[in-house]
Amino acid sequence: MMKKDVRNIAKEVEEELIQIRRRLHQHPELALREVETAEIIAETLKKIPAMTVYENMAEGTGVVGILEGKKGPGKCVMVRADIDALPIEEQLDVEFRSQNPGRMHACGHDAHAAWILGTAMVLSGLREEFCGTVKFVFQPGEECGKGATALIEKDHILENPHVDAVFAAHAWPTVRAGQIGIAAKYAFGCPGGFSLKIIGKGGHGSWPYQCINPITVAMQIYSALQGVVAENIDSVEPRVISIGAIHAGDAGNIIPDTCTMNGTIRATEMSVMKQIAEEIENVTANITAMHKANYELHVNIGGAAVENDPEMIALCKASAEEILGEGNCYIIDKKHLGGENFSEYSSRVPGCYMFVGIGTDRTEGKFGLHSPIFEIAEEVLAPTAAVFANLVLNYLSGNRY
Repeated sequence: MMKKDVRNIAKEVEEELIQIRRRLHQHPELALREVETAEIIAETLKKIPAMTVYENMAEGTGVVGILEGKKGPGKCVMVRADIDALPIEEQLDVEFRSQNPGRMHACGHDAHAAWILGTAMVLSGLREEFCGTVKFVFQPGEECGKGATALIEKDHILENPHVDAVFAAHAWPTVRAGQIGIAAKYAFGCPGGFSLKIIGKGGHGSWPYQCINPITVAMQIYSALQGVVAENIDSVEPRVISIGAIHAGDAGNIIPDTCTMNGTIRATEMSVMKQIAEEIENVTANITAMHKANYELHVNIGGAAVENDPEMIALCKASAEEILGEGNCYIIDKKHLGGENFSEYSSRVPGCYMFVGIGTDRTEGKFGLHSPIFEIAEEVLAPTAAVFANLVLNYLSGNRY
């Protein structure tokens, strides 16, 4: 009976969720500047019966709602939505397109916020049915990687009461609308990057023997780094070194003094990330020394990979199929090396990160994340809210699968 109630309440608020999502979409704000976004979320939470609302969290734009079940004390579940947008000029021709020039919800965070608000609405209507506590966390600054850390270290979001499990989901274009995918182990990889400045000796292009060409050095470093992940790292897990920017010089007949390179590094294991960082240092040191050049290298390793807890995977899959139908939640074995600071939570308490399908016949394979024409299949908002609500109820009721 409760599954039916979950679906019914979610269906009742479907149009409201669509309007909330569109309102958020019209007012996208960058990481840690989500002022109007936070106001919309807090305003919505305050209308939900029995919801306690906390504002000005994290760096000032985080919002948290807390709901207590009426059956008494119990465990605490946290569901999280990220709320920041991207510095992208929207190209979608829709009536609710971005009103902020150069800003767009091109990663679906407007939908994430809407379906977690929907989860709050559903669970508020079912307070008589559960014990324990639910924390609805609307996290700023996911794209810059700072929001989760601030919530944990400044606001102690995983305590008072202690969080026993944490869940989140991302709108995912390569999963069909009406389905949910769950990574078998790693939902996201360890993010990192590096910047390298090669310092040579400039001069006229007709006298290269009087110069130390930093471009020559850069090309050799580039080639050497392509072999690092394939030959130098002892791991069966995926790993990546990608160089996306190389800059040097302004004229074809002048050898420049310097050349800069910027790249990203990814892996699923922190030990592999550290190995990659060491190999970048070794390759750079050896090749620059061979050419009598100098260098400045900065390697940054971000947070841990998002690793799904096996018990939480089973719970999420069963909870999703109870709402979406058998076979509409499946396990994804292929590793994805994008980064997500949800790992700040899931490395501390058991958690699971899901991929909500938004792919349709019209959009699938065409409108990827961070695209200026990225769009959400809005019909997934209410069902996803129902999935999250069912998941929370199953966890707090002690149901395990």
